[in-house]
Amino acid sequence: MFRIVRWIVVLFLFLLLASAAEASSLRDSGNSTKDSISHPQEIEASQILTEIEANQAVSYDNVSVSGNLDLSTLTGPVRQSVTITNSIILGPANFERVTFGDLMDFQGTTFKGNASFAKARFQGDANFGGVRFSGNTDFRFARFDSAVSFSLARFEGVVSFANSQFDGNAVFEGSNFDTDAKFDLVQFSRPVTFMGAVFSGDASITNSQFSGTTIFMDSSFKGDADFAGTQFVRDVIFRSSHFYGGSSFGLAGFGGFADFANVTFENAAFFAVAKFDDNAHFLDAKFNKDLVLESARIYNMQLDNATFGKNSTISLKDADFTRLVVPWSTIRDRLEFNGAAYLALVKNYKNLEWFNDADDCYYEYRQISQANEPLGWAKLADVIAWLSCGYGVRVSYTAFWCIFTPLFFGVVFWAGNGMKGFEQIGQRIPGRTKGIQKQRVSLIDAMYFSVAQFNSAQGPVNRYPVGFYRHLAMLEIILGWFFMMLFVVILVGILIR
Repeated sequence: MFRIVRWIVVLFLFLLLASAAEASSLRDSGNSTKDSISHPQEIEASQILTEIEANQAVSYDNVSVSGNLDLSTLTGPVRQSVTITNSIILGPANFERVTFGDLMDFQGTTFKGNASFAKARFQGDANFGGVRFSGNTDFRFARFDSAVSFSLARFEGVVSFANSQFDGNAVFEGSNFDTDAKFDLVQFSRPVTFMGAVFSGDASITNSQFSGTTIFMDSSFKGDADFAGTQFVRDVIFRSSHFYGGSSFGLAGFGGFADFANVTFENAAFFAVAKFDDNAHFLDAKFNKDLVLESARIYNMQLDNATFGKNSTISLKDADFTRLVVPWSTIRDRLEFNGAAYLALVKNYKNLEWFNDADDCYYEYRQISQANEPLGWAKLADVIAWLSCGYGVRVSYTAFWCIFTPLFFGVVFWAGNGMKGFEQIGQRIPGRTKGIQKQRVSLIDAMYFSVAQFNSAQGPVNRYPVGFYRHLAMLEIILGWFFMMLFVVILVGILIR
């Protein structure tokens, strides 16, 4: 019995010592891993260059590269894959004119110095996701034959992709550009996304071409954004983006659907000479300053529920639009006067069957034109057209004159004692003048006579104007013909449309 107990105690002590040793081993391993993460392995840039020259695949993770990483001296292309992820490149990096024939992967790596990929060519996929460029970055004249990702990348210095070419899908989703970003004369052959990108400096994307679907949804442009001359061959989506600085789309072309819904323009939105070949949606867009559409060519633009700042103006000078969906009440006090633009809007509203908007737009056009006319017969004719029928679009004006004119003349005839009536005495035969005396007519009789004159109807035979009032009666007949015909013409015009 004692022997059994002794063996049990020995076995227990053995297990206890084994557990302690294992715990110590795990703790040492954890400390080693922690030290490895906080203090990445340091390698020389020359080591990477040596591996590339030996045609060996470069694969590093969580390392610190010291020295000048310069591959521009290579005499031939890099045919093997190059992977340097989650690392730090301390010195400047020069990949100018280098051709990468396989995968290039720098995901999560930080470039502390300037980085140049100018005129480099990426024949395989290129991954710059989560990369941080602390210095200036140069991708001018670079060519990406396959897919490339700059997702969540951060450019702390000036970055330029000028004259570069993207033949595969390009992803800049969630990228941050802390200073100026230049994408001038860039060719995007496939879909590209800048969704959620933040441009803290000026963004210059001029004279570029986006051949695939382009997405700038939820992007933020804190500096000036210049898209002048850029061509969007297919759909482009700017929905819910925010332009804090000036935004210029002058001479830009939109071949597909252009979505600017819920976009905020804090400064002037410049679309002069832009061309919209398909639908352009600016639903719920906010224009806190001017909207310039001078000489733009618009197929169908919708500005439903768009809002404008207190002093915002809209310029449609020389604009050519087939369909512009925006209520007249939204733009009436902001539209810069241009006769052709106003008349084009009138036609546009008629095509939309918004006849009240068409009438209101035409009325204001005539009002402004009349105010700008010099004194003369033309101005007098405009004043008459305004007062009589509201330039042909206010039937209520003519209806007013049709009611007011006979009432006015009736009062004048009565108050001025300009009418006389005959009253027969006794049983004398009607029509004989002997024994008939004249008396002043009542107001009701004067009104009756005036209405009959206005309608060119036969007035009462025993009531007649005298003296000067005979000329007023003739004038009332002329005015009656004029206003009645005018009323019928305008009313028919309203009914048949």
